[in-house]
Parts: sequence; structure tokens; C-alpha cells
Amino acid sequence: MPKQVSRNAQKPRPRPTTEDGMMMLQIAQVAALRGVHDASNWVWSDKFIPDYAEFVKKYPRGSEGYGKARLVATHYETVGTLWKNKLINADLLFDWLLITGIWDRMKGFVLGERRQANEPKLGENFQKMAAAQARSLR
Repeated sequence: MPKQVSRNAQKPRPRPTTEDGMMMLQIAQVAALRGVHDASNWVWSDKFIPDYAEFVKKYPRGSEGYGKARLVATHYETVGTLWKNKLINADLLFDWLLITGIWDRMKGFVLGERRQANEPKLGENFQKMAAAQARSLR
């Protein structure tokens, strides 16, 4: 009798490669050069306001605070675009970065910018990547 395979069985996921590791290091280098670490620390501080309407009252477009939040959001959108296009291994990426945490902290800002710009694609790869990591943690 032939062995039955479950339809719900997941395909084996590809293991991270040296190329994935190099991509991870390049992302880290670019982040360091752009000041993402300092901006991320600011986003995690008490100065950051998660509610978009309140945030822009205190930190309008063009302000240093708005620039820091925008830098972090665009960094994760860039990483999300690499992830979406399978240019970095998801297991490696999700082992390296806590995307769900930064998304939860910044989603009010990103979604507020999306509404303000009337641009449904703004931040979508960041959002989808966070959702994928959340599913992988279940």
C-alpha cells in the first residue's frame, strides 16, 4: 500500500546559505551607515508617540523626530521588500530581527502615513513581513 502524504504537510524550507548571511551583513552595514540603530532606540524611547495624529502634532513632517521614525519605517520596508522577493532566507531573517515588535510599536505611524498619503502600498512589505513572522512564531 502506498504511503499517503498529508495535503497539509509543509514543504521543507530552504536552509540559509552563505549568500543569505552576506545579505544579512550588508543590511546591517547599511543600517549602521544610515543611523538606523540610533533612530530605532529613539522609536523605543518614551519620546516616540505610537498614535499618528498625536505624533505629527509633536513631530511634524520635516522635524528630527519625524525623520527618525521615517528612517526606521523605510529600513524595515526595504528589508520587507528583500524578504517578499525571497532575496533573504526568512528563517535567518526572523531569527535575526524581531520584526513583530518594531511593527507593533510603529504600526500607528506607518498606517497613519499610509492614510495621509492615500497610498495603500506604503509600508505594506513591512506589515506583511511582520505578519509572516507572527505566524512563524505560533
